[in-house]
Amino acid sequence: MTITGLFSLLMSHRLTRMAALAGTGLVLGSLLWQSEESREPSDALALRGPSEPDGFVVDGRYRSFDINGQLETVIYSPRIEQFEARNLATMSQPDATLHDPDSDTTWRMTANRGEFQEDKDIIDLEGDVLVRRPLANGEVATLEAEHLTLDNKQRTVYTDTPVVLTEAHGVTRATGMKAWINDRVLELHSQVKGRYDTPQSN
Repeated sequence: MTITGLFSLLMSHRLTRMAALAGTGLVLGSLLWQSEESREPSDALALRGPSEPDGFVVDGRYRSFDINGQLETVIYSPRIEQFEARNLATMSQPDATLHDPDSDTTWRMTANRGEFQEDKDIIDLEGDVLVRRPLANGEVATLEAEHLTLDNKQRTVYTDTPVVLTEAHGVTRATGMKAWINDRVLELHSQVKGRYDTPQSN
């Protein structure tokens, strides 16, 4: 074989190898592109469904502070599910403690379920809602309702549903109420009925 023929043969093999490598590179690139595309679906919400949360927290605690850095609210839940598109978090068995730094007292609120609207800082409690608040004489008053809303920005608690207020010497029933936490004021709205026992003197 002449030098020219050998050179042509070598070039032919080299071109074949380069073409094969280029083809392999294109195939691998296409496969990688497709695998990357499949890892990130274009509509995760459609695949997941609107009722499924974006994430959840086990044994979660939410804390809020006033402008002076004083702790105002602590809310605990054994399970919190987050729905980012709606700025909403749902809570099972929420347990909230509201602090009043001026009087150094706390309110305690529990319920079966809760929804936290993060953008408004509002919590809706549902199912066997129970509020415990200390009185000036050291006793504790309780308030029961099926639904209660806590506006953490306004520091108010309110409901339109029937409520039962129990104190040391009486029980009051009403439909609807509003309470101002820091001012320690409670306002009953309508159909107010009370039963009070006269304290026995020694």
